[in-house]
Amino acid sequence: MKKYSVFLQGLLLLFFLSSGNLFSYAQVTTTPKLLQKGTASLNLEKDYYFLSQSRFSADIPAPSQFFNRQIGHSHTRYDQLLDYFRLLERISDRVKVDTIGYTWEGRPLIVLKVSSPENIRNSEQIRDQHIKNVKLAKDNLAVNNKQQTGLIFLGFSVHGNETSAAEASILTAYYLAASEDPKVLDQLSKAIFFIDPVRNPDGYDRYVNWVNANTSFPPNGNPLDREHNEVWPGGRTNHYWFDLNRDWINQVHPESKARVHYFQHWLPHFQGDFHEMGASSSFFFEPTKSDAQESPLVPKSTYALNYKFANYYAQTLDEIGSFYFTKEQFDNINPTYGSTYPDHVGSLGILFEQASPRGLFQVTNNGDLTYPFAIRNHFRIALASINAAIDHRVELQENQLNFFRSAFELASKDPIKAYIVDLKYNNRTGNHFKELLTQHQIQFIDNKRDIKVDGKDFEKGSSILIPTAQANYRLVKVIFDETKVYVDSVFYDGSGNSIAYLYGFPYAGVKQELDKKETDHTVDPTISASTLIKSNYAYLVDWRQDGAPWLLSQLLQQNILVKSSTSPFEVVNQGQALTFDYGSLLIPVNGQTISADELFALLQDLNKRGNLNITASSTGYSAKGIDFGSSAFKALRSQNTLLLTGNGISAYEAGEVWYAFERQLEQPILRLNIEQFNRVNLEEYQVLVLVSGEYSALHISAVERIQNWVRNGGTLIALGRAGQWLANQKIANFKFLDERVGDKDSKLKKAKERFEYASAQSREGTKRIGGTYFNTEIDRTHPIGYGYTQKYKAVYRSHNIFIELGDQPYNNVSVYSKSPLLNGYASIDNQKKLEGTASIIVENSGNGRIVYFVDDPLFRGISFGNARSFFNAVLLGQILQSGVRR
Repeated sequence: MKKYSVFLQGLLLLFFLSSGNLFSYAQVTTTPKLLQKGTASLNLEKDYYFLSQSRFSADIPAPSQFFNRQIGHSHTRYDQLLDYFRLLERISDRVKVDTIGYTWEGRPLIVLKVSSPENIRNSEQIRDQHIKNVKLAKDNLAVNNKQQTGLIFLGFSVHGNETSAAEASILTAYYLAASEDPKVLDQLSKAIFFIDPVRNPDGYDRYVNWVNANTSFPPNGNPLDREHNEVWPGGRTNHYWFDLNRDWINQVHPESKARVHYFQHWLPHFQGDFHEMGASSSFFFEPTKSDAQESPLVPKSTYALNYKFANYYAQTLDEIGSFYFTKEQFDNINPTYGSTYPDHVGSLGILFEQASPRGLFQVTNNGDLTYPFAIRNHFRIALASINAAIDHRVELQENQLNFFRSAFELASKDPIKAYIVDLKYNNRTGNHFKELLTQHQIQFIDNKRDIKVDGKDFEKGSSILIPTAQANYRLVKVIFDETKVYVDSVFYDGSGNSIAYLYGFPYAGVKQELDKKETDHTVDPTISASTLIKSNYAYLVDWRQDGAPWLLSQLLQQNILVKSSTSPFEVVNQGQALTFDYGSLLIPVNGQTISADELFALLQDLNKRGNLNITASSTGYSAKGIDFGSSAFKALRSQNTLLLTGNGISAYEAGEVWYAFERQLEQPILRLNIEQFNRVNLEEYQVLVLVSGEYSALHISAVERIQNWVRNGGTLIALGRAGQWLANQKIANFKFLDERVGDKDSKLKKAKERFEYASAQSREGTKRIGGTYFNTEIDRTHPIGYGYTQKYKAVYRSHNIFIELGDQPYNNVSVYSKSPLLNGYASIDNQKKLEGTASIIVENSGNGRIVYFVDDPLFRGISFGNARSFFNAVLLGQILQSGVRR
């Protein structure tokens, strides 16, 4: 094994030498000496990664000793990394490993704490004192400004295929645990360092296993080589193909929940967020573009610290000859990244992006890029972060305390004194929302009186109030963001932040000061379902409940006879009039394949698990509307669903569909790689889902199969760009608009124009819609609109697809409203183009139908309001009338 390791080192040395100007003069002069000695190896730890004056304890194994190879010679698996970190914990009194949670696939999430032995022993007392000071600031009280121990977080590889960061975490852990440098010992006495080595272990191992299995020797630097092109869906995302760096605010996945809980538990002063980017780039660190790409909610003092830290980063990279850039490309507006979330909760977050070889070695326009080079840049930046955070720890601490104190001043100037949220019909969604608020330490209280705000009714007991006068005022404003005006028009990701729109529940801003009696913060964090009473006749479920689709799916999977109402009705139950809206479920006792007792037991279990209300009825006679024997109740059957996946198809959207079925509906779904389409029997499936992507792999015979399947009664659901493919293949008759001004049939004829070349980015940026919230009007009488309680439905749009209303007038389900912009950036031209275009459109075809969601209804797993229309398409699409043009 040692002989083989030396062989690998020798091979890698060849391409290290070919990198020329990428290495500092020290390595260029050292390497030939090693070759002259005939060792054909380069000690990366001693001669490349670590500072020349570094001295380490012989009692602690260096990474090369533990792994029997040098860091950078191959990719380290997550289990190997865990083993090394746990070894450090066993043999070093400077180290403690915290297990903070588990991934979807069961991998432990760990954080390594490194400090002086005394600080490690007293870490909880240090945390208690820190949180006590923060609490004083949160209560707007004076704080003893005595200097406290610094709390420095370093987070690596939230994107699984950005692995040089994880390798750098290994070097950082060893450096802090084993260094005998007096400066390092002094730093350890002044701070606790938290190393989060891999923030996405599931995706990380998916990528690492691919690269290790496909690396060639000598390494092939051609970007087209298999090593540099991992198979779909790639390792960037987590188990469900979600981007965890977009989940800090949303709190959908266990990795994010564990991480935010731990972050809030400690409330560190600083967090470094280590990433990779395209191979042709260099290295990025903050600051970002001043003003234009900074959040107005974050104090200027926080962004001022970015410039102070930047001096450390520039000096560090200058010393080793690495190029870098700042003040462009990335932004600080979106608060849901690992580098921006800290800024919005009182800490300082800084983003680091390193050009990635996506393997061991890649030839780029900037020269040869090696894995060790990428690792070294991240490692040296980690050390620079430590130096900067120690030197500025007093400023960091004071900035954090001022952050919370200033929140009350901002709230006093805000005309909105609280946000009131209606959770009626939203037990499941409401519980997630309350959990999210609790995770972010946002205070909320029960609404104890009936109130009308902005024409909306909010009932006591089924609504909550979120005061703005609280320490996390800024996070409250993030969740209910209504910003529409921005300095810049170009954004790295989305400009809209208001996730309250995605939940779909009614809410409003309260401008009256809250009564002191209303600010009692004792509140039950969960909403419970009512107790089910047995019936020998029938059970009813109001479809407006957010758990109703899940319940229907569970019943249909067990072959329970269920009918859906296509008309509202009212029944009297125990002297109380109860209204049931479109889509409400009727579950007869008679006609089932199980007994009345078995049905009751099943419904009891589902009632509890689903956290919803099921009503027992002893009569089929309605006080108003249709009776139970009416043909307006449509029998439903289980809907087997097929999702196409694979090359060319959006892994993000496919993952959202998979997640929705598995975690929200708890219903099986077949994920079929597109090249296997000809092998599947379509007749075994009632629903086919096509997300955005390229479907050129489906040849004419496959297109004809899909057409015939739809005509024979299938429900085809398309998302985003998939609708364009359907139109191009003549499967659907959707009409898309590139440009639209005034009359929808007119064409805009532009005269030839001349603009300054340098203005291209900002000018073209105005044409793009990237991550913005808009208002649509939904038809609540249409099966796809069943269950909605409001006429208006917010959507998140990150594309420039404009589609005309369809020729079937009763099937234009959701349409962009007049002046549709809610939150985020959109040019005036794009806002006008959107007005009156379709957001959801249905097209009948034979006995089947095509349901087209122009906008992603399952966005990031938190779009509960839009997920309802998607679930309607899956479960209720079967009752859409096909013989008439509804």
